[in-house]
Amino acid sequence: PPAEETVTMTVTYAEYQPHVGDQDALKLTVVGAIQETGQVLAKELRVRLHTPELTLTLLGPAVVGQEVPIQVVFQNPLPEALTGASLRMEGAGIACPKPVSL
Repeated sequence: PPAEETVTMTVTYAEYQPHVGDQDALKLTVVGAIQETGQVLAKELRVRLHTPELTLTLLGPAVVGQEVPIQVVFQNPLPEALTGASLRMEGAGIACPKPVSL
C-alpha cells in the first residue's frame, strides 16, 4: 500500500519534432489504469522548450545618423540544420524591420 515507483521515459527530438510546429512548448499526458478497481488516473504537464540565447555585439562605434555593424551569435541546439531561418532587427528609429535570411 505505501509503495512508490519511479518510471523514466525519454522523448526524443525525432518523436516530438513533427508535433511542435511554431510552438515552444510540449503538453505531456500520462494515463494509468488500476486493474483491480478499473480506476483511471491522469496527469498533464506543460513543458516550455528552451530557445537559444542571442548574443549581440557592436562591431563599431554607435554614432547617431550612421550605420553600425552588429554581430549576432546563437547556437542551434537541434540535431539537424536550420533551413529557411531569418533574423529581424527592430528598434527605436528603425523605420521598418530589417530581415536577414540565413
